[in-house]
Amino acid sequence: MKKLNRPSYGSVELFDKSVDGIHDLTLRQLFIDNRPNMVVANTAYDCEAHTQTWCNLPRTAHGNPDAVVVGTLSKRQLTGLYSDHVVRSKEGARGIYDDILVKAHGKCPYCGGIGEAKTLDHYLPKSRFPSYSVLPVNLVPACRDCNTGMGSSFPTDPSLQPVHPYLDAAHFFDEKWTTAIVLQEDPIVVNFGVSPPAHWSARDQSRVVQHFQDCDLGERYRLQVWDELAPLISQRKDTLKELDTNNFRAHLLVTANESALPINGWKRTLYDALAATGWFCMADFTAPNGHMPAP
Repeated sequence: MKKLNRPSYGSVELFDKSVDGIHDLTLRQLFIDNRPNMVVANTAYDCEAHTQTWCNLPRTAHGNPDAVVVGTLSKRQLTGLYSDHVVRSKEGARGIYDDILVKAHGKCPYCGGIGEAKTLDHYLPKSRFPSYSVLPVNLVPACRDCNTGMGSSFPTDPSLQPVHPYLDAAHFFDEKWTTAIVLQEDPIVVNFGVSPPAHWSARDQSRVVQHFQDCDLGERYRLQVWDELAPLISQRKDTLKELDTNNFRAHLLVTANESALPINGWKRTLYDALAATGWFCMADFTAPNGHMPAP
């Protein structure tokens, strides 16, 4: 939805910082001894990124915290490294966490900034992919709704994977794949959906459909509409009343084409749909019936 620059940290940099914060010397040495195994696991993540097939990486079953997943490290130890020595850390590891989070400028990339990014989400959930609990490129700033919507599971089918804000192909972020229909009702209703470009692969088309559903974007976009439409209609009745249909449409297209906004975010999608809706552009909102047809 919204492209983010890949974190500048090395693949084991957060691992090293978090291990430095372990006071139990035996446990710390266990992590140090397994550092080469972590490098191998992180390399596999990058390899799958080339084909956008992160779902092929080895996963663990729900529960079973003592399962050995990387070298001699257990699931419990790896997830605990994140929760105890990154999130709760007051040392260097927490600084990396905070830096990754702040780079999103408070805007959740999964939903195009509707929600406020207040935490880091594991793109590959740590409960199923504990190997990547402290891999910086697997940590994505996210809002509560998106984090909850995607949950702790992850698809086994590449065509159902959510869009990766750091690593996915440019066309997910540069080409339009959201759409909307504006219904002439009172009040006006706008329904949002997905219409991927026909030249995309079937897999990529399926991925954005699934991403839209996982993050509940249809409903969440719809909830933004009236707070935007009410002042727009007020302007149309006042400061914009002298614009004819074509000029009003051109006015709407300015926002629809605003490159500073996510191309598939709610606002550009809304304004693109409004500009394409004849009755909305021609409506006399000052009439007794407003935008509705005369009885």
